[in-house]
Amino acid sequence: MNKLFANKKILLALRLLMGSVFILASIDKIFNPAVFSSVLREYKLLPEILIPLVSVTLPWMEFFAGLLIILNIFSQSVALIMILFNTGYILGITINLAWGLAHECGCFTLFGWNEPISGSTIARDLFFVLLCVPILFYASNEFKYKSK
Repeated sequence: MNKLFANKKILLALRLLMGSVFILASIDKIFNPAVFSSVLREYKLLPEILIPLVSVTLPWMEFFAGLLIILNIFSQSVALIMILFNTGYILGITINLAWGLAHECGCFTLFGWNEPISGSTIARDLFFVLLCVPILFYASNEFKYKSK
């Protein structure tokens, strides 16, 4: 099993997939921070004073995490960050479901895909965590620069 996940082609595919996921998730949030602010308010997890800051910075962190992992720059560190992001999303969705709140996830709105929070959004984010684990353990954390 170790050889499977240590395979460079498998790691490349996982990096491209997770990088694309994070970039696609960030685009609409970057261009529509006011809409993302309203989504964050629906979760009722952040103090109102932090919502503007989070609604502007979180999408950019998602975007750069996606970009860095695609470019294979500090891939292990970025995979850990992606695992932490997704764990936070899972926790937030779980708390909201336990509180009986029903609202849009706010995860992927680029193509008008507004899904409500549910067990399937938790399962999807857990799947994303699992896809990041091989990158965390088998990818490189080096930044290799080759000059001509």
